Amino acid sequence: MPLYPNITPYHDFHLSVGDGHQIHVQEYGNPNGLPVVICHGGPGVGLHADNCRFFDPTRYRIILYSQRGCGLSTPHHLIANETADLIKDLDYLRAYLGITKWLLSGASWGATVCLLYAIKHTEHVFGLILRGTFLAAHADLEWLYSSQGAGAQFYPELYVKFSHDLPDAMSILAFYEQQLASENQISASRFAKLWCQWEAVLSQGKQSLQWTLSCPQHGLNMARLMVHYFINHCFIDDNYIAQHGDCLSHLPIWFIHGRQDLVCRFSVAQRLASSLNSQLLILDGVGHGVDNQVYLAAARRAADLMYIKLTRNKCKD
Repeated sequence: MPLYPNITPYHDFHLSVGDGHQIHVQEYGNPNGLPVVICHGGPGVGLHADNCRFFDPTRYRIILYSQRGCGLSTPHHLIANETADLIKDLDYLRAYLGITKWLLSGASWGATVCLLYAIKHTEHVFGLILRGTFLAAHADLEWLYSSQGAGAQFYPELYVKFSHDLPDAMSILAFYEQQLASENQISASRFAKLWCQWEAVLSQGKQSLQWTLSCPQHGLNMARLMVHYFINHCFIDDNYIAQHGDCLSHLPIWFIHGRQDLVCRFSVAQRLASSLNSQLLILDGVGHGVDNQVYLAAARRAADLMYIKLTRNKCKD
């Protein structure tokens, strides 16, 4: 199942959201279509136009944006940049665009933002399409960065280089926070590359070691944002999403998850999906990266089926 074709945005702008921040926003597809907002991953990756291609542009009003401090949003700093700020910005964007309810879609950290927004603003949500869901619990950070985590167990020889023999996940995060904040830009960029390469290995596999930063400043900015969020446990209580997710049980939700995902734990996504009685599409032999035809086809299928479900429900209403 091919993705929908590349299209250009019909609206491209910056929106002032307070605290000196302006977020970059793009709108694609049908201005009168079913609104869907796509939350990007990271934290710090920024919007990517290819994420539009899961959604039929004749049926959907597709909204992309870059969260505070990344992509073309300005400024690129960590001040007034916490999870609560991102949720506030997202609802401010909804109101600014004149949308009463919308569909939320996101992958990895983007799925985290979607779930947190839906928990706080359930009345404004039609449903969710989530890929490689990250629940941002303390155990999820251990899975990523501790010596007992998935990456360390799959790639122990690479983990030694990444971890600098530090004893636990929080020590590693504190070390990178210090190195990335260095006034020596050459040194800071070197550690940003190490950080981004570890993320790429977990997402794409060992072959991604050949990957290089096309824009070192982007890599440094992304690494700083990720460490900023993760060393602060994403600014939420431990297991917050799992403990508050029951308020979403009435919403149509699609979870798509690769069983071999080394970034986001499948077991916790499976438990959440089961507790919400939602749709769970398990992709055997697939990891976290979306550069996989099975993953891409599953994401488009979920978007197509969600549109049918939501429009049928609207007709019933």
